[in-house]
Amino acid sequence: MSEQFPIDGSRDALWMTTAVAAPPTSELTDHIDCDVAVIGGGLTGLNAAVDLADKQFSVAVVEANGLGFGASGRSGGQVNLGLNLGPKALLEKFGQQTGTRLIDLVIKTPDTVFERIKRYQLDCDPVQNGWVQGAVDNRQLKSQLTMAAEYREHGCDLEELDAETLSTRTGTSKYIGGLSCHNAGSLHPLSYTRELARVAMTKGAKIFTHSKVTGIDNRKDNQWVITTNGGSISCNQVLVCTNGYTDNVVPGLSKKVVPVRSVLAATEPLSDSLRNSILPNQITFVDKRRLILYFRYDRAGRLCVGDHGPMRDEFCIEDFNDVKQRAIDVFPQLATVKWDYHWGGRVAMTKSTLPFLHNVAPGLTAGMGYNGRGIGMGTMMGKALAESIYAKDKCAFPVTTPKPFMMHRFHSAGVSMTVKWMALRDHIDSLIQDDS
Repeated sequence: MSEQFPIDGSRDALWMTTAVAAPPTSELTDHIDCDVAVIGGGLTGLNAAVDLADKQFSVAVVEANGLGFGASGRSGGQVNLGLNLGPKALLEKFGQQTGTRLIDLVIKTPDTVFERIKRYQLDCDPVQNGWVQGAVDNRQLKSQLTMAAEYREHGCDLEELDAETLSTRTGTSKYIGGLSCHNAGSLHPLSYTRELARVAMTKGAKIFTHSKVTGIDNRKDNQWVITTNGGSISCNQVLVCTNGYTDNVVPGLSKKVVPVRSVLAATEPLSDSLRNSILPNQITFVDKRRLILYFRYDRAGRLCVGDHGPMRDEFCIEDFNDVKQRAIDVFPQLATVKWDYHWGGRVAMTKSTLPFLHNVAPGLTAGMGYNGRGIGMGTMMGKALAESIYAKDKCAFPVTTPKPFMMHRFHSAGVSMTVKWMALRDHIDSLIQDDS
């Protein structure tokens, strides 16, 4: 890839070059009727569309850009277990019954994603070789061991790793220990999204791209009316699956999420010797500091690395200096490799740090806010949104009313200050660890 200025987070993503072809779609140019309209052509909306079409609902998906324009086509593509809250905190927040169902959903997330890939024969480079989370200090390690003990009580055995074992698994000696989840892995996020669209269409769903929703009207004759820049839809149910790219078409919804930017870089295809010394066996890896660093390989042997980024949607090459330097600090073997791709996008953060399934109004439901865990949680949310229509008793995601961010219009400045504060705290922790 030529280093273009500015760097566009979607156009210049590695996945745009290596994804399977998208199924043919068109713009919405007239009026149609359906049972369910899905706003957002990412993996949440498309998973919902697949399940609803499978249950014989007529479904129309409208996407303002192309399929996978948002995080579904830009993320690191890791399929991980977990939420920002552990099992104990989830039980305290939601109670025994609802909390237990949510914990079970979390535990099943990696296997559910890979089972769906197998069931529908999705061509998206799935690799289920496990995930390792490294701790750089005793504070992190204690938190990890506590989390592992909590999950163990619910039948999920996360392997605890000492420094030597973690070094053998990953190829780095920068960590004092960590955890391993054996059924986690990675996939090609844009191919996953496009393949879900293909399956949804074969089941009868209609998908319209470059069709921006401009209005959602209240029920008329027990129906919702959605207008786009070229057409309109009458339907019984509306699912809003716009995540980090949520606008004001549903009043107040955009204030429930703050879009934080993540940047990613990918190396040239690494030699066999480097691949044997850096994350052998294609495991995925997360450095679980306050500002996380995450790694995975693509099918060509490129090492893809992600980190936080600046609060804007277009990037310049200097925006990627920190993520590449952090990667080299963990794996010094990368010091002389070439970096072929640079891209980034929005991560939707919520006030609770949890995703939400929110009934905005009767027949109008939103599901989003994955806080950096969009592949797994987006898949599970898509399933849950479909279940909320055809089998409410099966829906494991609790229905909540998410709190808005106060002073939301100033979120860019607030996030920037928070990132700097978290980076400082990580640095202080490292100094304390070095002295101990």
